[in-house]
Amino acid sequence: MSPLGGVFGLSTTVHGPFVRATFACVSRLFSALRVPRSPATPADATEARGKLAGALSTLIAQRRAEPTDDLLTALVAARDEGDRLTDHELLMLGVPLLAGGHETTANLTGSFLVELLSDRARWTALVARPELIPSAVEELLRFVPLATVADLARIAKEDLELGGQAIRAGDAVLVQLDSANRDDSVFASADDLDFGRKVNHHVAFGFGAHHCVGAPLARLELRVLLSTLVRRLPDLRLAISAEDIEWRRGGLLRGVTSLPVTW
Repeated sequence: MSPLGGVFGLSTTVHGPFVRATFACVSRLFSALRVPRSPATPADATEARGKLAGALSTLIAQRRAEPTDDLLTALVAARDEGDRLTDHELLMLGVPLLAGGHETTANLTGSFLVELLSDRARWTALVARPELIPSAVEELLRFVPLATVADLARIAKEDLELGGQAIRAGDAVLVQLDSANRDDSVFASADDLDFGRKVNHHVAFGFGAHHCVGAPLARLELRVLLSTLVRRLPDLRLAISAEDIEWRRGGLLRGVTSLPVTW
């Protein structure tokens, strides 16, 4: 939450409540999926979203009264200077930015480290050659699933055939990005984690109109994280076996509940 909190100008004293609220939002954001054993109910998610919206409304009012050099002030200024953002749009932009921008990267952090530390050669390769980290981040984004299920439906605009399946205009299509990222017709040895992969047109952040607007921030955070860890903790290791790591059950995003490490 610290990097995103800094962008929004959030005091560190509110990071904890925001983290809990964003987890509840994201874990049942798409409650219609009926994901089993979700750690948060639809009511929890609705309540958390309301708390986030309330907190953001307060912050928006503060930025109007006392502008600062942060993203929230820029968004408020865009609204107050007659740009296209309404008050409702400010909230609907701010809540997903906080929830999606924090929760997704936090989950990827744990998942990345599991992959790197469960195979010592992967970790030592980055320690020895930190210049590989940008390509390693891209390869890990391709290789490591973020969502537990296909989440947002795409609506067909016209009749078409996809993978031998007839799809009519107006039909909903669930796209599993993780499957696309392991497509052997696109990626050579798709099931291998290869930090030297030359061509890596993965769709971890979506594609086209659905491409994640937070992708540059997520990439930057993950690169800084790995660069810092390999420099400061080159002997970082799992404190338990990879098989004993506990993963979150249910919910939209895949992530560890905790990751015991030693160095």
